[in-house]
Amino acid sequence: MSLLDSPNSFMHCQRLPPELWLEVFNWAFYPSSDAYTTHYKPFSGTASQATDTDLQIKCTLTLVCREWHATITEFLYKDVRIGRGQNALKSALDEGNRRFVRRAVLPYHSTSTPKWNPESLPSVEILKLCSQLEILVRPRSPPLEAQRFEFDVDSLPLPSLKRLEWTYNFQAEKSGGINSLHSVIQNAPHLQYMAIDGISHQAHLSFDPRPVTLPFLETLSLNALNGNFLHQLARRWWLPSLSHLTLGSLHVADPSSLWETYAEQLRVVELGQDVTFLWQDIITPCLDMCGKLEELNLHLFYVLPPDTSHLYPSVTTIGMHSASNPMFNVDASWLLLEKHFELLLNGYLPIFEDGQSLWRLEWLYEPSSFPAFVYTIARTRL
Repeated sequence: MSLLDSPNSFMHCQRLPPELWLEVFNWAFYPSSDAYTTHYKPFSGTASQATDTDLQIKCTLTLVCREWHATITEFLYKDVRIGRGQNALKSALDEGNRRFVRRAVLPYHSTSTPKWNPESLPSVEILKLCSQLEILVRPRSPPLEAQRFEFDVDSLPLPSLKRLEWTYNFQAEKSGGINSLHSVIQNAPHLQYMAIDGISHQAHLSFDPRPVTLPFLETLSLNALNGNFLHQLARRWWLPSLSHLTLGSLHVADPSSLWETYAEQLRVVELGQDVTFLWQDIITPCLDMCGKLEELNLHLFYVLPPDTSHLYPSVTTIGMHSASNPMFNVDASWLLLEKHFELLLNGYLPIFEDGQSLWRLEWLYEPSSFPAFVYTIARTRL
């Protein structure tokens, strides 16, 4: 039986204080718990997108009564997707609902330019109405016949933008404006969190002579680090507040210029679930050069154990994710795991010797399958 199955239960719900209803609506309508955050969260990836089901729920609840309609309107427009029905969305925002918009999802097909149009794109006009926009998402989209980028697109200032989730699209990049990563970040000086997806082994950033300056950016997440992005980060981007870096995969032979550039800033580094971290030891040069690193998060079966005899007293947290690697059989997986723990416990991180270390374990295996040494470590170190 649900809460609203009986009249008495419904009367109790009616007597709930408005503040509690706001919390319920707020919880129900967020596309994900991380969608609005500007802070790093280990092993989280980028935030999930709002779905059509989410929108249907919001619209349905606005029809319950006038009070709910007035209350839910703010949540209905807090998160918008600029896809179909752009004229209706623009009209609704023109009526005063623009002040509620905090997050916008902008698919690339909404900013395609297959033919010349002297007027600004409707999608860009909608963004211009959202003066308090804090999160912009450019999601990955399937190739469409009408999704062509033959002509330039307008740019716009984004002074309130704090979080950017960007899927790199080389074809769209050439049209500039809101389709260009470089143009968008030039117009978003207050960015604090940026996640870039769609970087491939050979992807190139379109050339722009202007250097990038993001004085407030603290967290940068790249699905891949290739030579072009490495050059941009190490030589052309100025990120004085960068302290949290996530690398999803590695497509460069020597990433040392990245560690050299941000050696004094980085406090947290995360390595993703990708076999490219098995091609070379990336942990040792990171620890050697980043003398103030406090936290290292990694996927145990996707990264080589460090080959080092140095001490790293600044590191206080090791996050270990045990996502399985289909390249290894069970025996090989446990041998790699044992190698990781042997190095951890043999002194290159002194904090593990005094029992004051913090372990973050995200196991995907059943506890009954743990080898004995994992049980021992868990009991003595957690």
